Amino acid sequence: MLKTVRNIRKLYNAKLLFISSDLAVKQTIESEFDDYFKELKIATTMSEALSLACSNNYDMSIIDADIEGVSFSELCSELSQLAPTLPKIVISSSDDNENIVTAINSGAYTFLSKPLRAKDVKLAVIMCLNQTKRGDKIEFENGIYFDEYRDQFFKSGGVLIDFTRLEKSFLKLLITKRNEITDYDTIKDVVWKGKDMSIYTMRNIVNKIRQKTYYEIIKNHSNKGYTIDILKNN
Repeated sequence: MLKTVRNIRKLYNAKLLFISSDLAVKQTIESEFDDYFKELKIATTMSEALSLACSNNYDMSIIDADIEGVSFSELCSELSQLAPTLPKIVISSSDDNENIVTAINSGAYTFLSKPLRAKDVKLAVIMCLNQTKRGDKIEFENGIYFDEYRDQFFKSGGVLIDFTRLEKSFLKLLITKRNEITDYDTIKDVVWKGKDMSIYTMRNIVNKIRQKTYYEIIKNHSNKGYTIDILKNN
């Protein structure tokens, strides 16, 4: 038992996004988990959930299939498009085949039935974090890669790239939006948290990232935004 407790306490460095409009679930999560994780956010609507997930700051998400006014399959689809690398656990009051198939197709790690037991959720989170994050590396040219589990960028040979907070946040946003052009307004809202900044400040960040990696890692699309250069096998 003591060994299990020690392992669970390692969750203090994990950031969890919980998506549910169920009041009973919300109360359980707030009472059992509020001080347990490094960061815990509870989203009660689809728009709120997608906005939080887009920040790409969470280690994993727990999704309630019974969220009010939202199609579970639509929520999973939208979430996977915005945050394709975000691990998922699904909870539901029913274990019907449609929900299970949707959970599997969206890449969910496991499926838990309500009412929730705090112990079951904690252990599922531990297993999910350890089995889905540690091997996740996004590779770039010249041996550069992003280790999602350690949340750091490295050069070939495991040499840490010393990015500033803004530089790192900028790159992580582009990774999240890897299949599309990330416009300037989105970059401002996510990286600079909506604070006033000029296009020249943004260009300066891009130049510094290029100096620390290689020029083509960020591609400029005139008057539109930026994309990131990720190897096709990622």
